[in-house]
Amino acid sequence: MKGRVRIRGIYATALTSIFSSFSYEIVQQSAEIAERFMLEVNNLPADITIKDFEDDRGKIIVMGNGIIEEDLHYVFKYSFHWRSPIKLYSVIEADESCTYGNFKVEPCLEEGIVIKPPYDGKIVLSETKAVSKYAMVWRGKGVTTFSEHINNEEERLRLLTLSSPLNRKGYNVKWRSNAKYATLNELKEDLERLVLRYENREFRDQGEDFYLITLSLPDKLHLDEVRKSIVNTIKYHHMLKLSYNREVDSLEKDKEGSPVKLLEALISDFMKIEHIKADGKAIYLRGGKVIEKEVNNDGYRMTLRREFNGNGVLDGIGKRIDNGDYDIVEYNSDKWYQIHKYYSGIDNSLKGIYINISTPPELLRGKIRYLDLEIDIAIRDSEIIVLDEDELNKKSIYMHSSLVNKAKKVANYLIDYIQQNKLIL
Repeated sequence: MKGRVRIRGIYATALTSIFSSFSYEIVQQSAEIAERFMLEVNNLPADITIKDFEDDRGKIIVMGNGIIEEDLHYVFKYSFHWRSPIKLYSVIEADESCTYGNFKVEPCLEEGIVIKPPYDGKIVLSETKAVSKYAMVWRGKGVTTFSEHINNEEERLRLLTLSSPLNRKGYNVKWRSNAKYATLNELKEDLERLVLRYENREFRDQGEDFYLITLSLPDKLHLDEVRKSIVNTIKYHHMLKLSYNREVDSLEKDKEGSPVKLLEALISDFMKIEHIKADGKAIYLRGGKVIEKEVNNDGYRMTLRREFNGNGVLDGIGKRIDNGDYDIVEYNSDKWYQIHKYYSGIDNSLKGIYINISTPPELLRGKIRYLDLEIDIAIRDSEIIVLDEDELNKKSIYMHSSLVNKAKKVANYLIDYIQQNKLIL
């Protein structure tokens, strides 16, 4: 076995199937997952946790020690992968300007433990602690606290029998969720090691790997297919779950259930646009009015009209944006690009074409979301311009080679298509 993995959240069924096939030992399954796989619940401590990102369930957190990075890239070939350069629960020292490396540190402690990796550009610290997969120990007021996942009173009393003697000596103890799956003897030995590490300041190897994966629609559709081999699953299951959790569950009780009505309900008269960069940062583009749409069991497409105020220059096209200018763009669940046609608000003449290469767009309530693949194409007058290919190469650290190659293949296809069909202004 490669390691013990705990999996939680809306992707649990599909990921349990996949990581089991990779020879990871799945532990701490929910009763529902255990029943689906016809297994006994395996209540052993986990080395690795895979779960939904609390702020956005379109992302997955992977944390712990022992995960093989190549396996993550294999499962999520067309998604963005961010690996923290600083381990979760590692001990760091902020400099005089309250930074560590290129990251802002909050609060500005001279030394502290990382409790939030810098996926948004900021490291969050707390006071220094010795940490294991079962507990945290540090000097303080002599209190015991518990993970939110340890809510059984009998279990808390069991753990208090071990931590109370340390509390009386002035140590704080926080029990982590894994503690309820270990024996008293294992936990007693672990606390003894943590106290020694804390007092001797042996923090050099402390910390857990942390990955934040921003899922693409193609990878969610792949997870749909994996889940379908275990239990009845409609197309777009994992995408629709982000907006219609109970409705999807109800629909899947009917083996002939169709996602069409839920897909239609996601499309409002005006759609926002979430443009996600390779490092996981979201940029919100000017949204648009839906002027045409089509939804069926196989997918969806919609055409937006985006209107502009007179300000700035059209990116890649180089022409000034005048008041009343507008963009007509189609979003199609099957296409890895969107063609933006920019028109003059004065005489409706075509100012230029900009083709954004991205993963196929997914739908949330009143919003379109896609992963931007950096490389783009602009058509200006009689010229085809390939933009930001160097940026794609730079950002490839966040992508599997399959995604980088796909972006380049799409760009080459579009250039050939434009030339063969003489789509030059």
